Amino acid sequence: MFWASFTIVALAFAFVVLEAEETETRIRMSTICGVDDRQPDDGYPVARVYFNGREEAICTAWIAPNGWMVTAGHCASGNYRFDEVQFQVPASTCDGDIQNPPAAFRFPVIQESIQHRVDLASTQDWAIFRIQTNETGMPEAFRKGMFFRISNERISKDSNRNLRNTGFGVELRTFQGCKNRNRTMQSSEAKAYNSPGYLIHFADTHMGSSGSPLYVNRQGDLFVYGTHRGGGCPNLATSVLNPGFLEALSMAWGRPTVFLDHLGPLRGESTGGMEAPYRDFKKAVEQVEMDGELSIAPGSYSVQNLRIPDRPFRIRAPFGSISIHQNSGEYQ
Repeated sequence: MFWASFTIVALAFAFVVLEAEETETRIRMSTICGVDDRQPDDGYPVARVYFNGREEAICTAWIAPNGWMVTAGHCASGNYRFDEVQFQVPASTCDGDIQNPPAAFRFPVIQESIQHRVDLASTQDWAIFRIQTNETGMPEAFRKGMFFRISNERISKDSNRNLRNTGFGVELRTFQGCKNRNRTMQSSEAKAYNSPGYLIHFADTHMGSSGSPLYVNRQGDLFVYGTHRGGGCPNLATSVLNPGFLEALSMAWGRPTVFLDHLGPLRGESTGGMEAPYRDFKKAVEQVEMDGELSIAPGSYSVQNLRIPDRPFRIRAPFGSISIHQNSGEYQ
């Protein structure tokens, strides 16, 4: 009798777990808000996250200001794994089977670099990681200095603001009889606002969109507000201003880091943080701690009477081209 009772309880518990997992799956799939308005897109520093072990497209990732990549935390937990990111993703077959890009656009993930957290109580669902070079070097986006800056702006619910979302979600629609948009880069735009925890948005997404950025494009300068995790209309994204996420990304290289960007922050004063970088080269250098790091965004910087502090620190330029002009001289 005891073993029969135990079996019934165990089966009931297993049913509850499976039901919870199925509910979570349904929620993540029900993220098309009304009519699906996703359109094919290209040219953004966004990649498809892929797992070679199952030959499966998993999620989406974007390039951060320090040269790391960001996706959703659940993409690296539970049954989910990934070991590669893909750029220049080609169209899928007419039946919707995904196609991998040529080897030149596939980049291995450094497994030991992956940091992730899924903590819904603190509205955190993020993962950060680095990628290795392939036979062509780093991705073209890195060479050209294409990345997402961190927005320090919070959007109020009544502001009626739109954000753009770009990702590699499942596509169930057919176009001219084919499903060749499945798991390829597509974008949509919709209202979004910050809650006390998550970034709430109504952009159309689907399975595989997890990890995709919610952002604005200001004449080619991209400012990200959140990383999509799921939802059910409204949809949810981890805010880039979430303290846990922002600290982890800012300290990803393991050193206290001061950030320098000729554009400065999207709003307000510079603090040297990733979300509010200094514009002034000299001031940024002065604020770097001993054994700390200065992270420089692509661009041109002018300085006068620059004096390098008498303390050891590292200068890192993750990507792109940087010019430093001092008086009549120039250093690149």
